[in-house]
Amino acid sequence: MVRYQDIARNLANGLAAGGGDSRAIPSEHELCQRYGASRTTIRAALKQLQEQGLIERRQGQGTIYRPRHITKNLGSIVDFHTEARLAGREPTTRVISLSEREAGPDEHALFGTAIAAGGIVDLLRLRSLDDRPAVLQRSRLGRTVLGPVHPGDLADTSLYRHLAERRGVHVVMVEETLEPLALTAEDAAHLGVAAGFPVFRSQRVARDAAGAVVEVSDNLIRGDIYRFTIHRRVDAEAA
Repeated sequence: MVRYQDIARNLANGLAAGGGDSRAIPSEHELCQRYGASRTTIRAALKQLQEQGLIERRQGQGTIYRPRHITKNLGSIVDFHTEARLAGREPTTRVISLSEREAGPDEHALFGTAIAAGGIVDLLRLRSLDDRPAVLQRSRLGRTVLGPVHPGDLADTSLYRHLAERRGVHVVMVEETLEPLALTAEDAAHLGVAAGFPVFRSQRVARDAAGAVVEVSDNLIRGDIYRFTIHRRVDAEAA
């Protein structure tokens, strides 16, 4: 293996082992000293990593490591935009469709008759990272819970933040089920991949402090962008 390729692989492995957050990498001078290599060799290694999308040059910040995956903790409620920025990514949210209809029997059971009687809003949004489609999100909410809304009100923002700030509705608990899924042609087109592409399907129920259902969502999450973790505390007796 050519020397710069060996350095690029070693550096990529070391950065990946350091966790899933974006961060600055050592300067060219430091890397020359670490690997005992010339500046030309180090620059060739960095160019290879840049071509692989693992690093980028940012004005005033130097060279930044960009992990292939965003690590998502299933036990926390962090909105998409905050989570993306913490990982050093630039998030965008586009509303594909927003429509209203009468509730079906299952939605009367889910939301309760008082909410379901006012009708249901179907919201379809595409959420992207650095202009790369990442999550296709279908949400259902009570029309009286969401209130009057324009698609632009829900672009590039958190739905839960909108509900809290505009409607006084606060999501405090989320139940989430995760399973693998192969995309249909229609959903694959939204996410910019081929039909049959493997994704995570997250089915989520969000509740307020009283336990009432606020939102039910079905999310298709690209597995080449996200990975999931669970943090558990083990007590002494269980161990």
